[in-house]
Amino acid sequence: MTILNLAPNGIAAAWLRGDIDAAFVWDPALSKIKRSGKVLITSGDLGRWGKPTFDGIVTNRRFTKENPDFMVGFISVLAATDAAYRDNVDAWTPQSPQVKAIVGLVGGNPDDVPGVLASYVFPTLEEQAGCDWLGCGKEGGAARALTATAQFLKSEKKIPAVLSDYSRFVNPQWVKLALEKK
Repeated sequence: MTILNLAPNGIAAAWLRGDIDAAFVWDPALSKIKRSGKVLITSGDLGRWGKPTFDGIVTNRRFTKENPDFMVGFISVLAATDAAYRDNVDAWTPQSPQVKAIVGLVGGNPDDVPGVLASYVFPTLEEQAGCDWLGCGKEGGAARALTATAQFLKSEKKIPAVLSDYSRFVNPQWVKLALEKK
């Protein structure tokens, strides 16, 4: 088996050309691949096995230092949106403004979005601050995921070395401050 590290659009194109036999990708590229392929494993499966995939927010330290109110507000808005989804999944239909906004940002087919959202986990602020995600330093989930990603990228010769500790790149501060303002 040869593992390739491709961008999502490149994965979809390679699949459609018949250049690859399997892929791990997300929507909207996943929807294109599923038209002629079969899902064998999901991000949810990987997460249950201790290898979560997730979206993270990357910021410049100077920006966050100069804009703490923005950071707390931004995290609070994200948390409120996550809660709105968790509390009323059925409202997120292909015709809903929420799903239309998602399609406007990332593309794809509105009919696919509810199923995609159902495959995600939307942790609460309390969960995000815990050891499974942003908390617990080097042993926290995000820091361990960054380490595993770096190890993969090094094996792919995309980076020259792996750090011994990625926790300095994981900051639960803004989640904790947003929790205090709840």
